[in-house]
Parts: sequence; structure tokens; C-alpha cells
Amino acid sequence: MYLGLERGKIELVPHDNEWESVAEKTIRTLQKLIPEARDIQHVGSTAIRSIDAKPIVDIAVALDDVQSVTSHIEELAGYGIIYRGSDVPGQILLIIGEGNIRTHHIHIVKWRGKAWNNYIMFRDYMNSHPDKAAEYEKLKKQLASSFPDNRRAYTEGKAGFIEKIITDAGEHF
Repeated sequence: MYLGLERGKIELVPHDNEWESVAEKTIRTLQKLIPEARDIQHVGSTAIRSIDAKPIVDIAVALDDVQSVTSHIEELAGYGIIYRGSDVPGQILLIIGEGNIRTHHIHIVKWRGKAWNNYIMFRDYMNSHPDKAAEYEKLKKQLASSFPDNRRAYTEGKAGFIEKIITDAGEHF
């Protein structure tokens, strides 16, 4: 299994079914360490079964109070889960990795808030619409080729497509 990517780098690899096992193990650990979590889900491209993805497992953790995770920082660190702060307004980012290699991005979000709903709807819609997943994969490959060392440009390049899918998903779910 290929897991981990240097910070800021963009590389896509074929989907690996082992990512689901890694996500499930991480979710079980997070359930113990953040008992007030309302739900914890595997999200992001590694949760979309039919597409190539950056080999970084994304996990969304839903809390009533996003800031409550800060009371667990020391215990999380003991499990190699590092607090990175707020990379997106209203969210907190935790990471797992060694040195400059990231294997997991853990997104702490508001339970039933917009970010939580979007993560879940996007994943579920893409898994149930392989044609849209293929379009997304094609876009990701183009962006990865154009921006292999510019994560910000890569992410911004996907934003419009993701927003459209979330809108479509909201109409179907």
C-alpha cells in the first residue's frame, strides 16, 4: 500500500482498497481519544472507490463545539496526531505523518454544519455517480500535472467542480 506524501506535493496514485482499512483503524482511535465526537467518517478522494487520489487519508470528525478538540491535544499527540490549527475558517486540522510526510488529514468540523454535510454529500455522490467521479479524476490529473508542487493552485483548481457536485448532490440526497 502506498500511503503518505511530502507536504505541499501533489501526486496521484491508483485507488488502494487498503485505504479503507487504514481509515477504519484511525476512526477507532479517534473515537477513543475524542469521545464527544458525534460522528467520524472517511472522506476525500481516498474514500471515492473508483479514482486515483493523493495517498493521504482524509477523516472528518464532527463535534458540537469544534474548539473542544483542543482539550485533547496532548493525548492526541501521544498517538502521533498533531494539532495544526485552523487552515479553513470554522475547521481545525490535525495531521498524522513523520517529518515532512503526511499520511492523514483530520478535519474537525461542526456537527451537521456546512463542511460536514459537504464532505459526506460529495463522497456519497461521487461513489454513486462513476461518470462524475471519472470527470473529477480527469480534472485532478490535469491539475496535478500542472501544479505538482503547488497544493494551493491544485486545490483552487478543483473548487468550482466540487461546488457544482455539492449543489447537484444536495438536489439528489
